[in-house]
Amino acid sequence: MPPVESGDLILRYADSVAEIDTLEPLWNALQTHHATISPDLGKRTPSRDHGEAWRVRRSKYEHWLQHPDTFFVLAEIAGEPVGYAFVTVGRGYASWQTGPHLAELETLSVLPENRGGGVGSALLNAVWSHLTERGVEDMAITTTITNVDSHRFYEREGFQQRFVVYYGKAPARSSPVRRR
Repeated sequence: MPPVESGDLILRYADSVAEIDTLEPLWNALQTHHATISPDLGKRTPSRDHGEAWRVRRSKYEHWLQHPDTFFVLAEIAGEPVGYAFVTVGRGYASWQTGPHLAELETLSVLPENRGGGVGSALLNAVWSHLTERGVEDMAITTTITNVDSHRFYEREGFQQRFVVYYGKAPARSSPVRRR
């Protein structure tokens, strides 16, 4: 698919593992943001450092890109990456009459100095355009409860909060199950 241009902003579709490393500084910016708004997920789950977080996320990207419907959109200004959206596509919800396929926005990251300037909206528009071409009309997004700026952004973009995700860790000590 050809790049989409809007003024100085160029959006480029990609679906290759070879291009993943372009995303690292953008992921690191998101990781810094996450560590600021949610330094942990509980007393025993602190945030990761950049190197470890990128290693884990990169591995997920490699895995997801094995599926032919997975893609990402890279936003560039003056040839420099300023943001990206990473999308997977799977089966629709069983309990609700969604389409047969459901997209999941796995990551949306925009460098701090480019936030609020329309890059995120342009990325989402490019994602929707690509999904529409593939016949996908439903998308889910997960964001941390403390990321209120992202909540406002997604609501402005037409999304509505419909799920609550809980996180937990196994108890520090568990009592053994007695078998008879």
